[in-house]
Amino acid sequence: MKTERMLTGRGLQGFAWALTTLAMALTSAGCGDACVDDFDCRDQGAAPAGQRFACVESKCELTSVTVPDAGTEADAGASTDAGTGSDAGTTTDAGTTDDAGTGSDAGTTADAGATDDAGTSADAGTGSDAGTSTDAGTGADAGTTTDAGTDTDAGTGTDAGSDPCAAATYDPKLGTLQLQAGFVAGEAASLPSAAGPVGVTPGPTYSLYTVVSDGSSGPHALYSLGTWPQVSLGAAPLFDVAAPSDRSPSTSLFLSPFVETDGQHVLTGYTKSGGGFPGSVGVYDVAAPASSTYVSAPSNFSAGVVPGAFLINGGGLDTVSAGLGVYALKTDSSPFTALKVGTLPPETGGSGFTAVSTHGVAMIGYFSDDTFLNEGRAVAPAAITEALRSGTPFAVADAPALDVGSNFVAASGHGEGVSVLRGDYVPPDYNFAGTDVSRFAFTVTDAGATVTVGARQPVLVYADQCTRVTGLTAIGADLLVGVDDKNGARLVRIQQAPQLR
Repeated sequence: MKTERMLTGRGLQGFAWALTTLAMALTSAGCGDACVDDFDCRDQGAAPAGQRFACVESKCELTSVTVPDAGTEADAGASTDAGTGSDAGTTTDAGTTDDAGTGSDAGTTADAGATDDAGTSADAGTGSDAGTSTDAGTGADAGTTTDAGTDTDAGTGTDAGSDPCAAATYDPKLGTLQLQAGFVAGEAASLPSAAGPVGVTPGPTYSLYTVVSDGSSGPHALYSLGTWPQVSLGAAPLFDVAAPSDRSPSTSLFLSPFVETDGQHVLTGYTKSGGGFPGSVGVYDVAAPASSTYVSAPSNFSAGVVPGAFLINGGGLDTVSAGLGVYALKTDSSPFTALKVGTLPPETGGSGFTAVSTHGVAMIGYFSDDTFLNEGRAVAPAAITEALRSGTPFAVADAPALDVGSNFVAASGHGEGVSVLRGDYVPPDYNFAGTDVSRFAFTVTDAGATVTVGARQPVLVYADQCTRVTGLTAIGADLLVGVDDKNGARLVRIQQAPQLR
């Protein structure tokens, strides 16, 4: 299984954003908590301190982690500086060996008892093995030297002491993230702790929506988040994300990390364990909530909005089932109609990201079995329009690729281009470590038939892991970034500098 997930914000119940509780790539092997080895459990996100996710009887479960600075590792416990290591325990300086216990320096041997090593002799009292000399006192094995005090192995040195994030300097909006040339930080707003993925209407008044979930068994509901920048969680849910047949407390749902809206409808999704990873998307009707509906959508992972339709990157839609690909739910007619509009490249091992620019270019993503990374290609507006009209899918492999240069775990439209969150999963726990948010500009020519992808342009750069980007979504021509650190979760609007618009 090659599922790639990233927890955003503060967990399933309080995840601060659209990456939040779900996978970065729903593969044909599937999603959820099923696994074949520990590597598959990366999708569970950040584990509590002192624990990690491990694959136990084909399920990802929390297990204890051996901490490098204590226990059996090199600086404590049974190793060199304590426990059974050379400075304590059963080895040279303590225990049963030369310096203590039954060894030559103590106990019944030559260094203690009635022999010449006890009393006033060389190994006791003021002699070489006690007092101020090498094996005790202020000598090499105790006191303020290498093995104790403030030096490397204790005190405020390398292996213990202060948390660097506690001493870091935090910008009120961006924390320790570094804004790059060509961009400015606009309004910021605190994000309610219960909020999940966030979607924003096209504007000019930007209404925000989110999903709130109480664990995998639910309930899972769509809520209003107000209008930007007055962000607050609505008093009551608008819509149950789970279809009626999936509302049993015994049914575990894996929420898809998207909330997409065209202003008239709001799209959410989820999957379940099982063959093909069955799931549904819910379509909430803003003006007529009673007309809201659910559509079968196995392995749905990401979505985007184009004129008259939602694009869904997944394994099928409604009665259309043709394996992993790009499907469209056409909302410009009643009832809605579903069709496959895009085929993914042959090296595809799983679903990927979908993001649409303001001029209609769709970045279609997939997880590559060749590179073991998320990849993205820029599909021209004319190709999308023709596929929606004719029902003949476009080939994603024919579109130009984004030269991301690393893995990425989120994507969003950003004006006439898209932005992605770059980074990778880091062993041994495979928690995601971000490096930057970068933008790729798209130039459209030939009446929408040709797209040129620009060079990568950094927007935000990680100085450390003290502040995290927890999600990306478009707000008009700008980018709304989810940010989380010791000062709480918040949304920050990133705009291009006026001279670059």
